[in-house]
Amino acid sequence: MPDLSLVTMLFIGVNLDFFVVLLLLLQKYRFRDNFIGYELGMLLVFVISAIAGQLIQTIIPTWAIGLLGLLPIYMGIKGENDDVNNSSKSTSNGGMTAVLLMYLISCGADNIAVYVPVLATMTTAAILLTLGYFIILTAISLILAYLFGQIPIVKYVFERWGSPISRIIYILIGLFVMLNTGLIQFIFNLF
Repeated sequence: MPDLSLVTMLFIGVNLDFFVVLLLLLQKYRFRDNFIGYELGMLLVFVISAIAGQLIQTIIPTWAIGLLGLLPIYMGIKGENDDVNNSSKSTSNGGMTAVLLMYLISCGADNIAVYVPVLATMTTAAILLTLGYFIILTAISLILAYLFGQIPIVKYVFERWGSPISRIIYILIGLFVMLNTGLIQFIFNLF
């Protein structure tokens, strides 16, 4: 049986930053798209961590993962078609894919780095129980983000300034990924 206090703190610690991004994504895409994208992202990261985390860390240098930071920077600079009516939420699979990609880009490398040492100490049964618990925690955090996003002042801020805020956050996420993985330090060391 996994230590529930440890795995709860682990989940909150590595997903807290995504909560803010989730507030933006819930304003832009349907709840269902957010739910599927977020759950798939969490599952993918967890499975990679549990099965192949050590292998990935030995094959791919951490700094190289930082190149993924270019994707959210590109999304922030490119933006969306701002002339399209922003009040209607996307109903295509693009919403699910966007949420999945944002989760993988903003949380993937960090979560893997944190999950691997914890999961390496667990039995297979404990890993499976932790996975089930994380699925529940992911749903709860999405519901909390949705409810928080329905507060009138929060909703007003995101309706009024959601697009520029999300663009800035995408760029900051990209920069954070590049800094946190050591990519920028690696580039400076080349010179």
